[in-house]
Formats: sequence, C-alpha cells, structure tokens
Amino acid sequence: MKKFSLILALLTLTGAASFAQKAYEGRIRYKKIDQPALVVEYNYPVNVVENALKAKMADLRLKYSTSKGFISYNNCIVPSITRSALDYTFKTEQSGKNGKEKTTLYLIMEGGNNIAEDAVVLAAKGKSFLEGLTSNVKKSNTIFQIKKQEDLLVTEEQKLRSLKDDYEALDRKMQQNLEAQQKQTRIITSQKSILDDLKGN
Repeated sequence: MKKFSLILALLTLTGAASFAQKAYEGRIRYKKIDQPALVVEYNYPVNVVENALKAKMADLRLKYSTSKGFISYNNCIVPSITRSALDYTFKTEQSGKNGKEKTTLYLIMEGGNNIAEDAVVLAAKGKSFLEGLTSNVKKSNTIFQIKKQEDLLVTEEQKLRSLKDDYEALDRKMQQNLEAQQKQTRIITSQKSILDDLKGN
C-alpha cells in the first residue's frame, strides 16, 4: 500500500497580531522512521494549539485517540484536504517558557492507492489546512485567557471572603473582649466600694 507522510509544525506569530508563517518542509520521527514533514510554529503554548486542533476536528465530527504523544484521527475525511479517507496523525512539541512558549505542530497523513490527488496537491492542501488553523489558535488562546482570568478572579474572591471571615471573627472576639472589660470594670468598682466601706469603719 502506497503511503506518504506530511508533517506540519505550527506557524510563527508576531506579538498579538498572530501572523502565521507559511508551512515549510522538515522531518519528524514516526513509527521509528524519519519521515519528510511540513513545519509551522505558533507563539502559543501546546495546550492552546491542541485545543484549537481538536475543536477544528470536532467541527468535522471526527474522533481521536492518543498514543505516545501522537493524536490520531484514523480513516477520516477532511474535505478541505481530500475526499478520500486517510489516517491523520498530529504531534505537538513546545519550546520556550515564561510566557514565551512556542509550539510546533506536525501532521502525518497516510492513505492507500485510492487517493484522487497526487502527493504534491495533497501536500499543498495539507499546508493550507494547517495554516488555516491560525484563527482557531487565536480563538483557543482567547478562551484559555478568559478561563485563566476567571480562575484568578475566583481565587481572589475566595481570598476576600476569607479576609472578611477573619475580620468578622476578630470583630466578634473584640466585642467579647470589650464586654469582658466592662464586666471586669464593674467587678473592680464593686470591690473598691467594698474596700472603701471597710476602711470607713
């Protein structure tokens, strides 16, 4: 069975503009073999890119499985690439850290002799598909940032509630202390009165 491999590693973005570079040829090791690949990079973390990819494929009603870091969609049709059923396998790799993460996304396509397009056309369509993920990655990043901000807000609100609870506990303790002082003052006044009476005799 004739097989071919395409790999795309994700697009480079500049600043907030999410500028995507064109996919270019590279290589990736898959099934213990170095295979030719197309490579694109994004300046986003792996989870953002993977979520974008999975959302895109979910829109096509495709289900995936994972194995050894690879995400596979087997015997699937991606209309923008080909009407033939292929096995699509993706791989992500992250580099950079501290807010400067970059992700490389690889796409491997495998199919039989029933594919209508030749390898060159299929590769071009595969590049277009991955380059077209730019908007999905931007959306995924926005969703990720919203979720991150929501989680941060929840944490800060919990801190405020904790501080208020501490304040109320301290306020109750201070009130109890004040009442105890007033009671003690009355006791001392009473004892002084008794002492004064004794001395007056």
